[in-house]
Amino acid sequence: MIYLLDVKIDYNLAGDGLAALLPLEWEQTRALFESGRLLGIWRKANAKGVIAIWNMPSHEAVTEQIRKMPLYPYMSEIEVVPLVAHPKYPQFCEPPAAARTSPK
Repeated sequence: MIYLLDVKIDYNLAGDGLAALLPLEWEQTRALFESGRLLGIWRKANAKGVIAIWNMPSHEAVTEQIRKMPLYPYMSEIEVVPLVAHPKYPQFCEPPAAARTSPK
């Protein structure tokens, strides 16, 4: 299922540890993308978080993955919205073929 994630991240709370956490977060994000579970990600213009589209097998998998993210302790206002196909444009709710067939 496709999910929209809207997450506020308070980077200031990480303090001096932010420099160590960011590479870990980026590595986790890269792995999600390469496995086809991350379809897109955008940084909010106010630099207070991200919007992402995830392709996950279940609500439980989304929750589990969010909690695995290195910046999770600094996330707030986490909104997860399951997306369903629009009747006129169902193709937009399907992951790209490469993501559907990814062996990872």
